[in-house]
Amino acid sequence: MSDARIDTPAPVPPTKSPFSRLAAFYAATYAALGIYMQFFPVWLHDVGGLSHREVTQAQSGQIFARTVAGPLLSQRVDRNGRPTAMVVLLSFLSVVAFACFDFARGLWPLFLCCVLYGSTYPPLHSVLDNLAIETAREHGFRYTRVRVWGSISFLCVIVTGGWLLRWWPSSAIHAVILVLLAVSWVFALRLPRVVRQPNVNQRAPVAQMLSDKSFVLFFLANGLLQGSHGGYYALSTLHWRTFGIDEGTAGLLWAEGVVAEIVLFFFVRDLAERLRPTTLLLIGMCGAVVRWLLLAVMVSPWAIASINWLHAISFGVTYLGALQFLRRRVQPELQATAQGLLGAFSSGIGMAAGTLIAGEVYEIDPSMAFVAMAGLAAVGGLLTFCLRRPFSTFLRDETTRRVNATKNQSSAKEPPTMPSGTPM
Repeated sequence: MSDARIDTPAPVPPTKSPFSRLAAFYAATYAALGIYMQFFPVWLHDVGGLSHREVTQAQSGQIFARTVAGPLLSQRVDRNGRPTAMVVLLSFLSVVAFACFDFARGLWPLFLCCVLYGSTYPPLHSVLDNLAIETAREHGFRYTRVRVWGSISFLCVIVTGGWLLRWWPSSAIHAVILVLLAVSWVFALRLPRVVRQPNVNQRAPVAQMLSDKSFVLFFLANGLLQGSHGGYYALSTLHWRTFGIDEGTAGLLWAEGVVAEIVLFFFVRDLAERLRPTTLLLIGMCGAVVRWLLLAVMVSPWAIASINWLHAISFGVTYLGALQFLRRRVQPELQATAQGLLGAFSSGIGMAAGTLIAGEVYEIDPSMAFVAMAGLAAVGGLLTFCLRRPFSTFLRDETTRRVNATKNQSSAKEPPTMPSGTPM
């Protein structure tokens, strides 16, 4: 999250470095995520026997579960100061939870499986990001340089997965995801062991964050911006299939967006960090609105490919804006909880709303589902605009934050886990 560099400890063999261990886990877990996001709706439809609407209803169980479990588990990390142990535990439980899908058929059994899975796998990503950010600061590398390996892995699996599904039956999707989750758990066992000072404040970290109206407004705004992707994630592959676009081609279309995201993380990150967090969120809103309105009327592969690179803006720029917002305005002892709440509102409440709304509208008019997604993004942009502070206030607080961060780094006897945030 922070790009500030600090003195690094004595070098260690590359195979044992914190960077390579984090990169390996990001690659494994995002491989599972890639197959799940693009192709698991196909499994729910073809193998689970669900309709298009029921696919979105079943997946809403996973989203709602994450909304509750994510902040509570992240709060637990702030309480005990052991993010690595939580990632290992959730990785193992994810394997067990996902295995249950093989024994469920029909809407309600699959909905319950989604709830169980949503309580284990999605929450680990917020804890993982917090762990990676702290490790990156301690060992002198950039968080985005390790996070991008997740995007590269995501890209590879959706391309190869779509190609393989031309020959493999839809029933193979579950087995592939289960294997990738098991591999993720193995890599989790080798993650850097991070233990930090626990938060001993008697007031629960979640309550501290949600008592600030500005943070609630931020979480809602980001939730709507990222939640506008819900219909795309749940229905795009099924929607394109009705126009003769097979899974392999759909995988390439998804891959285009991920390539654009990788380019953003590698080459545009420094430029993006010069902008205010709310400016980045508003840019993300514009990209989302344009993207969804165009996808509502474009159904040929080449037409979709001409605008799917906007994923770098609708998702990537919004993601960077949210991380910067938390880095600049959240105190260190609340960072894990803040990450959990961000995930709960963006991949939880917002994604659930976007998925359910898109599913209902899709049954009436498929193209209008994308228009509805554009509407959600526009509302998120309006809330973001309400967050903006006068530039003089922003400049004053940012100067104070940087001075405090510099003092903390120069006076600390050990590498700090996070820069000192300026309370809003």
